Amino acid sequence: MLQVYLDPCTVNSRKVLAGLALLGTKYEFNFIDYFAGAHKSEEYKKINPNATVPSATDGDLIITESNAILQYAADLDGHSAYPKDLKKRADVNCLLLWEASVWFQSCYVYLVEFVVKPLLKAEPDQSIIDAQAPRWLQLATMLDDRLKKTKWLTGDEISIADISIAASMHLHAACRLPLEQTPHLKRWIADIEKLPCWKQTQGAVEKALLPEAAAAASSEPVLSANGANGADGHHTDIHAIFNYTKDVDQLTELYFYESEAAKNIHEPGDDPHEMPVYNGWYRADTFSVDKEGFSLHSFQTAFDQWDDDAATAKHFYPEIVSFLQKTQGATRVLVFDHTIRSKTNSAKKLSDEKSTSQRAPVMLVHCDYTAESGPLRVTQLMGAEASDLLSRPYAFFNVWKPIRRVVEEHPLAMCDITSSPPEDFFKLHLRYRDRNGENYVMRHNPHHKWWYFPKMKPEQVILLKTFDSRMEEGRARFVGHSAFEDPSSRKDAPFRESVEIRTIAFF
Repeated sequence: MLQVYLDPCTVNSRKVLAGLALLGTKYEFNFIDYFAGAHKSEEYKKINPNATVPSATDGDLIITESNAILQYAADLDGHSAYPKDLKKRADVNCLLLWEASVWFQSCYVYLVEFVVKPLLKAEPDQSIIDAQAPRWLQLATMLDDRLKKTKWLTGDEISIADISIAASMHLHAACRLPLEQTPHLKRWIADIEKLPCWKQTQGAVEKALLPEAAAAASSEPVLSANGANGADGHHTDIHAIFNYTKDVDQLTELYFYESEAAKNIHEPGDDPHEMPVYNGWYRADTFSVDKEGFSLHSFQTAFDQWDDDAATAKHFYPEIVSFLQKTQGATRVLVFDHTIRSKTNSAKKLSDEKSTSQRAPVMLVHCDYTAESGPLRVTQLMGAEASDLLSRPYAFFNVWKPIRRVVEEHPLAMCDITSSPPEDFFKLHLRYRDRNGENYVMRHNPHHKWWYFPKMKPEQVILLKTFDSRMEEGRARFVGHSAFEDPSSRKDAPFRESVEIRTIAFF
């Protein structure tokens, strides 16, 4: 009987186990503890002098390459997943060699940076990912082109090449592989994940390489160094719909009052796209308003009179002033507005001019100011002082905070500024009864990287930079953000309630 020697969590070991399950091959399993270094033991090296897993033996035959194990196993019973037709077999062999020589190496870069390094409490190196990204996309596009025409890589029937190539990307979500750019490849890996042979080999991988996923299922929070307890600290990422805006040959506008002029305008949010959203808890301490455009902080307050606008301004605004002075080094802070967001306000019309501090979460990719509206707002708010204040560095910050309970639905997501160039922003013209304003909306870009912090608590805040007067290279100036429907939210999750405080910090 075939003997296999492996650790189920490694890429090539998982390949062999899933492949043998697909083929229905009988075998005896011998566990080689990879993380304990058992593959380097003298006893194991008698089987495989390369000190790698997996290996297999059948009598006096020793096989030390994963694809070769699948080829041999398929031939034992003449399985159709390794076709006898010479041309079809050559096509499968070509893909197996391609996987071993180029595809595995490219996918492995993402696995090391986004799975292995966090497992070892190390930070991913984005420069390494950026250097690999063009090569990965080139290779992925080759697969995508094949899958435009057929269900599986070599035709309408699955082959061992499908299992082999899927194994290299078996943690594609945690590895943040940019599958949005290759829709046929994305469809194919979803089909792979529905296979019984794949499902039965997934658990060992996640248990070993994504241990925080198990922790997230418990009540134990994850504590980041800045004291921000994430109620959901695992790295599992999701996909969600974000409402981008088409850039058309007319102004994009919104009216906040009833007007005949609002008829036949181009409103924002008419270009929805599904995007990956990355769980930011594992690197919560590293986000910066000056690099990514947002940051996460602990924030303790005893204030709870959120339905009283006057009390909020009198008692809570001063806490925000102190917070920004401490965290941003501002010499002066103006808090000029706040909004309570709740799904219970979703029925309120945008043109409702009453209780404007009570609104629903904004399901639109946007930034609150433009290069022109930022200085204009300073002039509107600061009057005679504006000229002097505009001569100094200043920035607009939104302080976003859950209130009353943990956020379990419609969380806030931020579009990492390092992934969103200036040309992705264009103006949304805001029409109020007494003034006009401008926001930025964003056109879709498949390279956008979205972050969120699932299950944020009232003791935490997100700081969003919505304008910065300092035009230094590499400094974040405008961060796109949006609420979104979290597909992982439970159906009976309580409505999100949050407050966002709008401020100007002068330096």
